[in-house]
Amino acid sequence: MKSKSTAYTLCFFLGVLGAHKFYLNKTGVGMLYFFTLGLAGIGWIIDLFTLGSQVDACNALIKRRSVVNAPDYRSAATQPSLSEQLHKLHMLKEKGIISDEEYARLKSKVLA
Repeated sequence: MKSKSTAYTLCFFLGVLGAHKFYLNKTGVGMLYFFTLGLAGIGWIIDLFTLGSQVDACNALIKRRSVVNAPDYRSAATQPSLSEQLHKLHMLKEKGIISDEEYARLKSKVLA
């Protein structure tokens, strides 16, 4: 998680060089700030007012990525069987929740 105090410190002292953008994993914008001196200072001034929400957005993205990439610790006994998974997919297709193409894609993924 990124710290707002660290981001503001970097922005205040090295903001025209884009240090706070690099800290927030915005490498492209950081390079732009580095070569244009914070978009001639205008981008740096705007960042002084919006940096808190930028840190919040970065932390939300980090949290979302960690949830998506979290390992599945369920044992094989608690995971649904192959026939249960196929039955659920079939029911979703019958109810019109997923299309035939999605059903075929998900079915091949389950069977793989």
